[in-house]
Amino acid sequence: MHRILQMVRKEFKQIFRDRAMIAIIFIVPIIQLFVLSYTITTDVKHIKLTIVDYDNSQISRSIIQSFSQTEIFDLVSYTSDVDDVGRQMRAWDSQIALIIPVNFSRDIQRHLNPQVQVAVDGVDGNTAGVALGYASQILRNYEIELATQNLANSPGRKIHLVSMVERMWYNLNLDSQQFMIPGIVVVLLTIIPMMLSAMSLVKEREIGTLEQLMVTPLRKHQLLIGKIVPFLILSYVEMTIVMTVAILFFRISMNGSYILLALLSFFYLFTTIGLGIFISTFTNTQQQAMFVAWFFMVFMLLMSGFFIPIQNMPQSLQALTYLNPMRYFMFIIRDIFQKGSGIIYLWKDALPMTIFGLLIISMGVIKFRKRVS
Repeated sequence: MHRILQMVRKEFKQIFRDRAMIAIIFIVPIIQLFVLSYTITTDVKHIKLTIVDYDNSQISRSIIQSFSQTEIFDLVSYTSDVDDVGRQMRAWDSQIALIIPVNFSRDIQRHLNPQVQVAVDGVDGNTAGVALGYASQILRNYEIELATQNLANSPGRKIHLVSMVERMWYNLNLDSQQFMIPGIVVVLLTIIPMMLSAMSLVKEREIGTLEQLMVTPLRKHQLLIGKIVPFLILSYVEMTIVMTVAILFFRISMNGSYILLALLSFFYLFTTIGLGIFISTFTNTQQQAMFVAWFFMVFMLLMSGFFIPIQNMPQSLQALTYLNPMRYFMFIIRDIFQKGSGIIYLWKDALPMTIFGLLIISMGVIKFRKRVS
C-alpha cells in the first residue's frame, strides 16, 4: 500500500509540473463546456422569412405581425412576385415564405375557409420541419383568435373548437441546454480521461522512465494502480467543476442523486481510463496515442445518441450502439439530471456499462502487462 501511495504522489507531482496538462484538466473542459453549450443546440431561431401579400388587408397585416413579433422568424423581405421566393431561397436569402392570396380577408368574412401557402426551403430538413411547425402553430393561434372574435360578434352563433392542453412532465420550458449539457459532461468525461491516461503512459515510454519504474521493487499491478488512481481523482475534480458551472451559470436543474451519479460515473471512468491504457499498449508516441484516442472518441460520440437519436438510426447501427459504453452513460446522466431517476430505473443501462468498463480496463491491464514484460 505504501508503494502505491508513493506512486500516486509521484504521478500528481509529474502532472502538476506540466503546465499544459494542468490546462487540459482544469481550463480546457470549462472552455469546451461554454463553446459546446452555445453551439450544440436543438433550438431553431431567426429563420429568414419572406412575405408575399397579395391581399394587403388589415387581416393579412395582422397575420404578418404575428410572425414578426417572435424571435423565431426574422422578416427579411416583402415581395409582390411569388417567383422572387425561389430566387431568394437559391441565394440563401430566405428560408420560409408566407404567401397570402388575393381576397383572403373577404373570404374569411364570408366563412369560405381561405388558405395561405407556406413555402419552406427543405435543404436543411430539421430546420424546415421545425419552421413549418412554428408557422402552423402561429396560424392556428390566429385562427382561434378569429373564431373567438366572431363568436363575440355573433352571440347566437355556436362555434365548436377543440383545444389542446399541453403538459410537460420533464424540462418544462423545453430548454435544449437542459438536454444537451448533461451530454456534454459525458463527452468531457470521455475525452479527457482517455487521452490523458493514454498519453501519460506513452510519454513514460518515450522518455524512458517506464523502464526505470519496471526495475524498481514496484510490482506491475502497483504501477498500474498508481497510474490509474490520479486520473480517477482528477476526472472527478473535472466533473465537479463542469457540473458546478453548468448548474450555476447555465441554470441546469439537477433532479436526481449526486451520490448515485458519482457511483455510476466511477464505473464509467473505468471504461475511459481502460481505453486509454489499452491504446497506450500499441502506440509508441504521444501523437499516435492522441490520434487513436480521437478515432475511438468519434465512433463513441456518433453512436451514443448525443447528436442523433438512436431510434433514428438504421436497425443495423442501432444494434451496433449496444457495444458503445458511452450510449449507456448518456442515457443515465440525462435521466438523473432531468427525471431524477433512481437505480431501479437505471440498472438496465448501468449493468452493461459496468460490465463493459470492467472488461475494457481488464483488457488494457493484461495487454499492458504483456507489453512491459
